[in-house]
Amino acid sequence: MPPRLFRRGPVVIFIFGTSAFGGAAYRFFKPSESLHPHDFTPYTLIDKQRVSSTSAIFTLRHSHNIATSSSLREVWKRSIWSLQIKQPQLQIARAYTPLPPEPHINAEDGEDDQVEDIRLLIRQEQGGEMSTYLHRLPEMSTIELRGPHVECEIPEDVTDVVFLAGGTGIAPAMQVAQVLGRRSGSRMSLLWANRRREECVGGVGDVVSSTTNGAQSRRGWRNLFGLIGQSAVPPPSPTSQSPPPLSNIPTKEKGLIVQELEALQAKAQTSSKANLQVQYFVDEENTFIQPSDVATRLQTSNSTDPSSHRKLIFVSGPEGFIDYWAGKKVWSGGREVQGPLGGALSRMDIAGWKVVKL
Repeated sequence: MPPRLFRRGPVVIFIFGTSAFGGAAYRFFKPSESLHPHDFTPYTLIDKQRVSSTSAIFTLRHSHNIATSSSLREVWKRSIWSLQIKQPQLQIARAYTPLPPEPHINAEDGEDDQVEDIRLLIRQEQGGEMSTYLHRLPEMSTIELRGPHVECEIPEDVTDVVFLAGGTGIAPAMQVAQVLGRRSGSRMSLLWANRRREECVGGVGDVVSSTTNGAQSRRGWRNLFGLIGQSAVPPPSPTSQSPPPLSNIPTKEKGLIVQELEALQAKAQTSSKANLQVQYFVDEENTFIQPSDVATRLQTSNSTDPSSHRKLIFVSGPEGFIDYWAGKKVWSGGREVQGPLGGALSRMDIAGWKVVKL
């Protein structure tokens, strides 16, 4: 089963209102907020950009051209957040994580009346009711959104992050990257794993990584996504040479997400001397994230004084990926919570680092 570009959120069942007064009010009174956490707001699908054979970036604009609210701008500055999309035929809603604003748009410098688009990276999953519905919609269709829903706030004293993203986790990883990009001297290491190269064409990474080959490594990778029963950690074997610099690859030969990651890197370095390193791992090329790769990133903290700031490890992606690295999340009081630390990270020396499962 291919990786999902968004982790599967909970399905929410809702009831449609049929009040004539409510319908009239909706038609004649424009909403005052660009998004609302409790009510669905109509957006227009203005563009779809193909990322791979199964995924695309959906660009949505407020149907009434309502300016982005100051509260949403604040969420962008400090949080990992999601929104819900309504599927009107099946009466369900599903959560998706927006991509940051396009790299050439600086939300902080926008005018109060600026209308900012919502961008979502969506893979069409085989048998996926919501993703199939969305991919079949033509441009200029109306899509109803509800949010924002903050999943994790990133405190101001966080300046060091290691982010393990398994396919679906790239969207929240990019949200974290744009938050830290505003913080002078911050450091983020992003390790992004995909099943197929088409998802990250042209992405060769910033440092040499461990890699494996053969049946054993492929078996281990499938375990990360929970596709077979027994977990196996394949032994690392170092690569023989460094990958070519990203600047040597023509832009036209890079995928859209790779281009945006590079833009985030450049913007962070230019605006606040922040550092964002990205490493790519591809199943079909027999390259996989190893504990040694993670350990190397943990050793590059900005400070030797653990009390000077907080350091976070984020793990995001398919359920099997999260389970392998950090252990299962659990349900308590009707909601999903972090649960105890497990998996590969529990067997590593991560003193001074806090793990967050997304």
